[in-house]
Amino acid sequence: MLTIQIGLGLALLLPFWVAAIGWLSGRLLGVRIGRVRAAVAATIGWVVGLVATAVVLSGEHVDAGTFFLMVCFFAVLATMPLAIVLQLLTRRSETRPRRGGQVLRHPIRRTRAALSPLGRFRELVANARRENLVHVRYRSASAPDSVDFARRVRRVLEDSGGMFVKFGQIASTRTDLLPATLTTELAHLQSDVRPAPADEIQAVLESELGEPAERAFASFDREPLAAASIGQTHYATLHGGERVVVKVQRPGVDDLVRRDGAVLAFAAAQLDRRVAAAQRVGVKRLAGELIDGIEAELDYGREAAAGARLRESRADDTGLSIPAVHTTLSTSRVLVMEAVTGKPVSDAAAVDACGVPRRELAERLLASMLGQILSDGLYHADPHPGNVLVDATGTLWLLDFGAVGRLDPVALEGLQGIALGFAMSDPTVLARAVRHLADDDRSTDLRALERDVGILLGEVGEEGGLGPAVMRELLALMERHGLEPPGSMVLLSRTMLTLEGTLKVLDPGFALAPEAERIVAGDRSAVSGDPEALVQHELLRALPALRTMPDHLETLANQLRAGRLSVRTERFAGDDRTVVEQWVNRLLVLAVGGLGAMTSAILLAAGSLTGDHDVRTALWVLGFSGLTLAAALLMRTVAQSLHGLPVRSD
Repeated sequence: MLTIQIGLGLALLLPFWVAAIGWLSGRLLGVRIGRVRAAVAATIGWVVGLVATAVVLSGEHVDAGTFFLMVCFFAVLATMPLAIVLQLLTRRSETRPRRGGQVLRHPIRRTRAALSPLGRFRELVANARRENLVHVRYRSASAPDSVDFARRVRRVLEDSGGMFVKFGQIASTRTDLLPATLTTELAHLQSDVRPAPADEIQAVLESELGEPAERAFASFDREPLAAASIGQTHYATLHGGERVVVKVQRPGVDDLVRRDGAVLAFAAAQLDRRVAAAQRVGVKRLAGELIDGIEAELDYGREAAAGARLRESRADDTGLSIPAVHTTLSTSRVLVMEAVTGKPVSDAAAVDACGVPRRELAERLLASMLGQILSDGLYHADPHPGNVLVDATGTLWLLDFGAVGRLDPVALEGLQGIALGFAMSDPTVLARAVRHLADDDRSTDLRALERDVGILLGEVGEEGGLGPAVMRELLALMERHGLEPPGSMVLLSRTMLTLEGTLKVLDPGFALAPEAERIVAGDRSAVSGDPEALVQHELLRALPALRTMPDHLETLANQLRAGRLSVRTERFAGDDRTVVEQWVNRLLVLAVGGLGAMTSAILLAAGSLTGDHDVRTALWVLGFSGLTLAAALLMRTVAQSLHGLPVRSD
């Protein structure tokens, strides 16, 4: 009868044990275990506890309560190391939040979304097989330099359609990573995007604006002006009579981006493992940047804010304008802008008919872009000829602010110093600006950096220092000296390359680098600021220290006069102190756990030797309790020490 009661009790206690250990294991060990792994470890540990208890109490008659306590004791001892092992074997780096709640609320939708990338991946592989790109001859590191390889890649992307064409178009601008043969071929990608049905566009407008398009606008052209992979544009008229362009996001494009992005990330990871050509160009990193860029373009609110800010900051530019954004009619999926009557600068007839010389147009565009980069810290990151229009009066219009570059104050100040250093041909100014750009004031040998920067200045000569080629050389120099350039500099380098191509379209004889250096040298206040204002700014920044300096000097003088001035140094400070304290704490926990385990073992041995039942029970309770706590401390130390091992990221 007692055996049946014990069996029923254990069966009833198991679910509560699994739930409790799932909550306690992570807290006891100090690491994140996860519900599934904790449940598996708790179940296995419970079985081990049963077996161990049966072996230890073999042939002895005990009550149900003692049996339960023994099972729990051995189960805890077995569960904690099991949880640590499972956590080490199965953990991986997580870059995206989990969506378990959405799976429960929308199981069919989430299941379909989870399975759709599989079919899309099979379609991509089938297109690659059709173009014979899976053949071994295209796996060598030199394959991307082949014109034949580039042509086949373009065909695969065009056949796959969807976001892959957009991915290829963006990749065509990555001349910093991809060879010229590949970027040139990808630039010819044509997206055969059909306009979305008018009813679906109307539904998006009504959902975003809260009213039908007929009420939001005085008139709305149902026939699209242009259609792209993410959105399409329509002409409309406001109730005040102003003509505007309405950019509407295509229905379901966010799911499409998510699906094709998952396929691209998975394909890039597989290629990075197996194909030397993919490893050479860094396809995994490139795929991540392409996906992030596309996801950023899905939010029209960011584009509207960037356009409004640039319009305000560039209001005084000569011969260059930015369309106004109607913020009250714009949302994250709808963007309403001022309509511009102009043609792309690639239209030679339109440029020649505007009445402004080509060289002057190029100078206006370059001056505005330098102002955006060096003064505002916010600039148009994709100034290709299609995004620059010229109207009949010769005014240049910048369009499409889905891709903008941002420079934080440290990067902006460093870049201003670099521009000033090139303009002055001063290696000292340039070296200090480079070190400031990398936010490194300690570890770099400034004298060696000045020497290499001086060599670079000599090589540049009259070419100028703000050209794309020189910027790439400067980034390479920073890497040789262990200076990590901020990610914003990579985007800036690509922007300057795109800008150089657009300036060549406007004026084939225009040279970006020397003209940029001339502009900076002629108006250094645009880079370094007005001298009087700069001095005032620096004094204001140093004002708190200047106000307290007399008191500090007086205190030091009094201590020196009295012979009480002392200097103290701290051996371990900052990060070093944190590391040392962590190891000391772990050693203390390890020592306490070890002593506790030894003391508990002595108590258990004493209980086994005594003949008094009450004394034995008391010693066993103390011994098992102490051994459990000591085991928890030891396992916590082990878990936190092993938690720093490399994480599986695939």
